[in-house]
Amino acid sequence: MASRYQFHALRNYSHLLTWSFGDCFACLNNMGWPHIFSAQNDLDLPRITVIGNQSAGKSSVVEAISGITVPRDAGTCTRCPMECRLLSSTNDWNCRISIRNEFDCDGNRLREVAEKIFIEKITKKSEVELALRKAQFAVLNPEISWTSILAASAEELKTMGNAKYVPFSQNVVCVDLEGPELTDLSFIDLPGLIQNAEPEVVQLVEDMVVSHIRGNCIILVAVPMTDDIENQKALRLASQEDKDGRRTIGVLTKPDMLTTGSTKVARLWLDVLEDRRHPLRHGYYCTRRPDDDERSAGIAQKQAREAEEKFFKTTIPWCQSTSPTRFGTQNLVFTLSRLLVQVINDNLPKIREDTAKQLSDCCKELARIPPPISDEPATYMLSLVTSFCSEFQTLVRGRADSAELIRLHRQSYGTFKTTIRKTAPSFVPFEANQTVTDFDNCLDDEENDPIAKVSAIAISSMNLTEVRNHVNRCLARELPNNIPYEAKASLILRFQTSWPEAVDDCFRGVETDTLQILNKMMEQYFGRFTLLHSHMKNFVKTLMDEHKERCNVVLKATIETEQMPFTQNGHYLESCQQGWLSKYKAVRFGEVGEADHAPKETKTLAKPSRVKYSSSSSPNMAKTISKPPNRFQQAAQASYDDYDSEIDSEMESETSTPNEQALQEAISLLVEAGLPVSSLNPMDLLGKLVPPDEFETELRVMADVRGYFQVAYKRMIDNIPRFIDLLFVRELGKTLQPFIISKFGMGTSSANERCTSYLGEDPMLVSQRDELLARKKRLENVEKELDEYSLHI
Repeated sequence: MASRYQFHALRNYSHLLTWSFGDCFACLNNMGWPHIFSAQNDLDLPRITVIGNQSAGKSSVVEAISGITVPRDAGTCTRCPMECRLLSSTNDWNCRISIRNEFDCDGNRLREVAEKIFIEKITKKSEVELALRKAQFAVLNPEISWTSILAASAEELKTMGNAKYVPFSQNVVCVDLEGPELTDLSFIDLPGLIQNAEPEVVQLVEDMVVSHIRGNCIILVAVPMTDDIENQKALRLASQEDKDGRRTIGVLTKPDMLTTGSTKVARLWLDVLEDRRHPLRHGYYCTRRPDDDERSAGIAQKQAREAEEKFFKTTIPWCQSTSPTRFGTQNLVFTLSRLLVQVINDNLPKIREDTAKQLSDCCKELARIPPPISDEPATYMLSLVTSFCSEFQTLVRGRADSAELIRLHRQSYGTFKTTIRKTAPSFVPFEANQTVTDFDNCLDDEENDPIAKVSAIAISSMNLTEVRNHVNRCLARELPNNIPYEAKASLILRFQTSWPEAVDDCFRGVETDTLQILNKMMEQYFGRFTLLHSHMKNFVKTLMDEHKERCNVVLKATIETEQMPFTQNGHYLESCQQGWLSKYKAVRFGEVGEADHAPKETKTLAKPSRVKYSSSSSPNMAKTISKPPNRFQQAAQASYDDYDSEIDSEMESETSTPNEQALQEAISLLVEAGLPVSSLNPMDLLGKLVPPDEFETELRVMADVRGYFQVAYKRMIDNIPRFIDLLFVRELGKTLQPFIISKFGMGTSSANERCTSYLGEDPMLVSQRDELLARKKRLENVEKELDEYSLHI
């Protein structure tokens, strides 16, 4: 872990390279250090990590550096990481032990790193070993209370394990040491790499080691002289993670366990120390720790170092080495300190950059999470509900910056309009034995509307013969030449068959979009409060269902009224009927009527029958045409006589038109007679002037039904959306706030108590906020230390 030495000593790094050992340690002893170890999970801070195979002597290295005694007897190997944080101080020696939980029982990383004090203060070094046993036992047995563990003896610990025991853990035992003989330094000791265990346990320990030696850490590899260096898996893992060797130092342990006759083996290890075999960039160091007898006798730290120094100066081949600075704990600690400063020097700019970036990201995440509630529960909840309802009312009214709801509703209304328009009846003014000429099923005022401008024969249609048969089937007691009411009414009902379904689809679309918007808003306003959010969704749905039921009554009545043909908009109805009658006649006699829609190639099988202006045409016509034709009738008849002769002589022609000169003469005569016809389309006028058709009645039925559709269609596409908007959308916006306030009982005497229960936050949200706040504090501490360092450069 990073220390104040690790940060502040950087400014002296260039001097450290040339200082004497005394100057270096004097500098270290004058430095303090911040407790920012938990920031290691947020930042890749430089630190020292001790690794090695099981029984490689790592404990000896830890004892040599820290001066404490760690558990080393059989069955008590390191089974969880141990972090030692050394602080040089003028105070008496003391120790504090904590446990940092970073993972749960299943090995999943916790959102928040928690470091809790296990033993507040130890003043006797002899008590540290048992305290560490208890701390490791607590880590491996998370279900057993700390009180029971702390009260147990060493023997009692052996029988206290339970079914929840884990063989290894990634959670950390933290040891804070303070005293005058210590050097400011921190390192972490990991469980030894094992081979003779369950495969999953072997892999767990290896993964743990690899995860700790990545990044910026200095890797201190313990290598026992009692084993071949080729067997050291720890060295292989270190070389994999530190390919250029910039962060790796080897430490040879147990030199005193080489027997007197092992001269050749000792020489081989000397070759390693002097970089002739298996060289490392930073080389190897050799330490010697007290044996079991010396430990049992309670040898002091100073005595242990003196014994270590004497051993290397008097024992062959170590005393003959050309690299005397590679022996002894003090030389190892000095090199570790210097290398740690170098790693910090190389990575400090990136550490500052990463700290600033992560702190910024952390603040942004916190900004997206609402702060804890500080107001009175009832007041806060009323404010929350009021803001929610006000925003929805704004969406209902519609505004430039709040038009989402209106836009979605317009889409549903537009789809409804298209659906209703597609139900327009299609009539073709041809007999059953005639080939039909295609035309657009709309009048000129709709020719620019892609919804209306559709082919008349592309959809189901009725021809003149079918309309005549339909009228005849409806005849009852009508007088001659009177069309039965039922004939038109039944045709009108035909195109309304699918209207109820279209209304339901439109309303369903509006309801779905409204609920979607409300759910999104409720998530935004109440999502952090699980119980409140759940109740809000239920209450809003209840209110929507009430308004939906009332609105459906009106919509159903509206549909039922359309089943009884009626309108007072006589002018528009007559205009539509006349327009369609003229169009049907024009289409029947060869003119489609739309300039942008050319008729398809057809061959007329039989020329439309036409009644001439004569008394013999029909009994009824004899009464109305008893006089010789006047000049206008003669001109109109001449136009169609020319048309008839053209049809007779040019049967194969694609289109035929009446004589334009004769038609203009007829129009001139009408204008001369004072009739306002100059503004009419010539073909519309022609449709009015032509002699009666034998299917005149059927053409009028077609025109009346088609014209009435336009009236009913216009009513439906306006009224249905207006009723839905009035009785459902706007009514929902108007009643939402009083309904919610009433349901939550905010005006009652127990409002505060009720609101307190509703405002219980989602535990996940609380955990996320607490984690971010803790992370923010850690990063701010690191940033503060970096800023303080900058002031002393």
